Amino acid sequence: MNRRVSMASSNRDQGSSTEIIDEALRLVDTLQRRLLAAGLRRQVNNVTSPRSREEDVWAEAVKPEPEPEVPVADQVLAIARETLPEVGRHLSAAGALVFDAMSRSLSAVERSLRYRPGGESSGSPSETGR
Repeated sequence: MNRRVSMASSNRDQGSSTEIIDEALRLVDTLQRRLLAAGLRRQVNNVTSPRSREEDVWAEAVKPEPEPEVPVADQVLAIARETLPEVGRHLSAAGALVFDAMSRSLSAVERSLRYRPGGESSGSPSETGR
């Protein structure tokens, strides 16, 4: 008889545990359906009406800081400070090249005035001016 009582109580325990498991499965199923429906609604809402830029946290985080307004005169002076040394070097080199070219040209003109073609040297300017 003891055996029958223990089997009856184990059947009762199994029945209540299967009911609990069935109830938990129904709860999980309902929860999954509700989460899926909420997710779909959210996706549809995001597609049909995207968030405004004010609500977008990432856009706010990576937004560049506005640069302060710099007066035009300060901008021009900064450009001049940055570029004048290089421009000065180029102008100096160009001036040296021009001076060298002029010097060589004047030397060539002087040589051509001193010597006539054919190897004769010309006289002084006072002798040629008869």
